[in-house]
Amino acid sequence: MTATEMPLARARAGSLVELTNLHMPTTLRMQELGLRAGAHAAVAARGAFGGVVLNVAGSRLAVDRHSAQLITVRTLGDAA
Repeated sequence: MTATEMPLARARAGSLVELTNLHMPTTLRMQELGLRAGAHAAVAARGAFGGVVLNVAGSRLAVDRHSAQLITVRTLGDAA
């Protein structure tokens, strides 16, 4: 992870991110849902216990806290 990258769990709501790496045993399932390296997503909301809701390619996906800590992203700015 470089200085500009961080876990998805640390991205703030309303930001646009690029997924850079998925460090999890369920990587294949995440890729089937559209979460793959290089994909752009908007962080729609953050849950009280660390979950994250993403807008990816026109779909909203909820990611649990543990998975959000394993996904590395690069912040691209604020979602418009």
